Amino acid sequence: MEETMSQDIQSSETENEQDVLPYKHCLNCGTELKGMYCHICGQEATDKIPTVSGFVTEYFNNAFIWDTRFFPTFWTLIRRPGHLTKEFLSGKFVSQEHPLKLNMFLLFVFITLFVFFASAEKMTDSVQNLTTDELLFPGIQFDLLLKDQEYAKKMQESPRDTVYLQAPLFLTELYPEFISNLETKEDTGGEAIDKWIAVLPQVLITDQIIVIDDSGYYYFNTKAKGGKNDLNLINSVWAEMVRITSQYFPILLLLTVPFLSISLSLVQRKSKLPRINHFIFTLHYTAFLEALMICIYILHLTIAPSMEILEGLMAIGSCTYLTIAFRRVYATNWGKAIAKSLLTSLLYLIILLSIFIVIFFIACFIIATNKG
Repeated sequence: MEETMSQDIQSSETENEQDVLPYKHCLNCGTELKGMYCHICGQEATDKIPTVSGFVTEYFNNAFIWDTRFFPTFWTLIRRPGHLTKEFLSGKFVSQEHPLKLNMFLLFVFITLFVFFASAEKMTDSVQNLTTDELLFPGIQFDLLLKDQEYAKKMQESPRDTVYLQAPLFLTELYPEFISNLETKEDTGGEAIDKWIAVLPQVLITDQIIVIDDSGYYYFNTKAKGGKNDLNLINSVWAEMVRITSQYFPILLLLTVPFLSISLSLVQRKSKLPRINHFIFTLHYTAFLEALMICIYILHLTIAPSMEILEGLMAIGSCTYLTIAFRRVYATNWGKAIAKSLLTSLLYLIILLSIFIVIFFIACFIIATNKG
């Protein structure tokens, strides 16, 4: 008698659960549901659209739980742009790694590589070497000379002289009225410093703004008019910016996620999709960028190709991936996908530039405070 009553109660509870189920088959694996949770994959049967806050809360509840879903999810992320986002938004949550968890793990791998192979001090030193006499100083010195109206007039009226010059070629684009290139003497493979035959005001030689070295090439004299102090200040600010960026890189990268998500919602404003859709798309795209940066960094450490090649690979890879992901997730044609991916990339660059400007002002404040 008691067994019969127990079976009736269980049967009644099952019937009640079946009545409130939003759908009959699991969205993740397609199995026919017998309760609020799929008995095959364990996913909850719910038709509620997750909120951004609920999504983040779920991540922290499972942040330190490792499972076997990572590698299949990572492989799908690389191989099929936009597929993970589309699957997640269609209700397939359990079959893939949590997007935020995937993002954080790849970021952890990148930071581990970065810290292990290149300390912040080495990075700062390398940047300082680039910002010394050979790269930034000629442009800084020209700017300072032009601010002196009398000296600018003196350069304008001075006869021209032809010399072998060791300096960045971009000077001819910035100051065409004062300096021009007759012939490039040595191909430096795209490096900042070039060797070429320059035509420039003779007064720069007589006032020792440029001086000759043992090899017969002239270079910009840091002890001349224009001031080594100004260069040192630039170096100090730049080095501080590098220190801040390297120290807080994970936080800075994560800061781009909500802003990029907002940018996506602006680009896709006509679709009227929930914000969580754009947030998931952004997380998967950022995860791919992190994976791409890991690959680029490994190439830099091993094969060591030129930075122009690495930057080109990064740009082509990120734009191509974004275009394919756009077409797959937002079900648009190739033309719109390309246009929207380019617009999104532009907005992303603006976001990065904005963060860079903020870092610049923070660095200036720190330098000024230390000097005070």
